[in-house]
Amino acid sequence: MIFPELKELIKLKTVIGAANVLQPRSSNRSHGDYASLFHGLGMEFETVRPYVVGDDVRYIDWRVTARMGKPQVKTFRAECDRNVLLVVDANAYMRFGTRSTFKSVQVARLAALLGWKSLQQQDRVGGIIYGDIPNGVQYFKPAKNNTVVLRMLRLLCDTNIEVHEPVATELALQHVSRVASPQSLVFIISDFSVGNIKGIEKALVTLRKKCTVVLLSIFDQADRDIPAIGSLIFADNTIKAIINTNDKQARNKYVSAWEAYQVSVTQLSKKIKVPLIWVDTVMDPVRAIFWKT
Repeated sequence: MIFPELKELIKLKTVIGAANVLQPRSSNRSHGDYASLFHGLGMEFETVRPYVVGDDVRYIDWRVTARMGKPQVKTFRAECDRNVLLVVDANAYMRFGTRSTFKSVQVARLAALLGWKSLQQQDRVGGIIYGDIPNGVQYFKPAKNNTVVLRMLRLLCDTNIEVHEPVATELALQHVSRVASPQSLVFIISDFSVGNIKGIEKALVTLRKKCTVVLLSIFDQADRDIPAIGSLIFADNTIKAIINTNDKQARNKYVSAWEAYQVSVTQLSKKIKVPLIWVDTVMDPVRAIFWKT
């Protein structure tokens, strides 16, 4: 399936609604999967209190503990009523997959899950879709209702695509920086394979100054390794390449290219201090982002 089905994406709304029941969290994290996965992104510091057995030691405030003479932990309250932006890559290279589904489908599922969960958290949801769509980039103003999320999902499901040159991720991020309000939470869903990594870094640094950013990098097994199955043709709108997969040296170069790419994306996230989540096309998207332990 190259394109997602709208019915499936809408149905995901019921899945996230039951997430806390299916996979309960520890008692000291009472704000649901959304806050548990991105702790510190969906939470705001409130006060400190005495430590009790079962508290997460990562949240001990050591300065206050030293002053009080007894362990003290930071407490948080959920941030609500803010803007959540879903930045979704819809370029042609996302319509690729060799196992369970295509990257384009997995991306849409993730966008749907994050959109529905954000609305459940009483946030406003909007975003930007870029790639093979009319005008290359479309902005959706955040709103606290289903309308905007449905409009975005319909566009991702539209099979009447407008094929053109890929829209670089850094260009989309520059657009996000112009329209995003301060304190927005921005999820960027892409495979980050097209665009200059330095350009992406520069755009993210600018965005990071006023927004909280989370990267979701999508990949397929064949992105990092291909079996010996003869000659394969790889093509997009402008480039065509033939790889002889029976050539061990060629396969090794392919693996090396993937490893270099993976390292560059990982180093980027660490350098600018933003969370990075790798999501395979064979993963259950719900478990990938909400049931992570």
